[in-house]
Amino acid sequence: CGPILKIILRILEASLAASRSQLSRHLLDKPLLEKSGQLTSDSEREELKNALIAAQESAALQILLEACLETAEDRSKPELMWSLREVRGIICSFLHQVFISEPSLAKLVHFQGYPRDLLPVTVQGIPSMHICLDFIPELLSQASLEKQIFAVDLVSHLSIQYALPKAMSIARLCVNTLSTLLSVLPSDLRLELFQPV
Repeated sequence: CGPILKIILRILEASLAASRSQLSRHLLDKPLLEKSGQLTSDSEREELKNALIAAQESAALQILLEACLETAEDRSKPELMWSLREVRGIICSFLHQVFISEPSLAKLVHFQGYPRDLLPVTVQGIPSMHICLDFIPELLSQASLEKQIFAVDLVSHLSIQYALPKAMSIARLCVNTLSTLLSVLPSDLRLELFQPV
C-alpha cells in the first residue's frame, strides 16, 4: 500500500503543478481585451486564478487527511492498523513538504477544519505544524463556535508537542477565550465546549 500511495502522491503533485501552469498559461493566452464583462482588471483575474489554485490544493489535502481516519475495520484487524500507520506517515510527510513550501495552504486547511480526532496524528506526524501557532489567534476570533473549539483543541496538542513560550502564550489566550465563551454561551451550547473528540 505504501509504495502505491507514494506513486499516487507524485501523480497528485504533478497534476496540481500542471493545473497551476495551465491556469497561468490561460491568463497569458487570453488577455483581457475589453472591460465590459464581470472582470475589470488583470489583477482580479490573477486573484481568481490564485483562489482556484488554493481551492484545488486544499481540497486535495483535505482528501488526504480523510485517508488518515481510522475506521471500524482498521480497529478490528491488526494488519490494517499497520497499513494505516504507514499511510499516515507517508501522508504526513507529504503534508509537511506542502506546508513548508506553501504556508498559506496550512492556514487554509486549518481554517476549513478537519476531523478533530486527526489532530494527534497531524501534530505528531507533521513537523511543520508549529507554523499554526502564527494564525491561531485569528482562528479563535472566528464567529463559528466549531472553529473556536477546533482551534482550542489544536492548541492543546501543539502546546504538548512544542513546549515553546509562544505555544504557552497561545494556550493562555485559549483559556481566556474559553472563559469568555463560558460566560456568554447558553447552557446547551456550553456542553459542546467540553465534548470529547
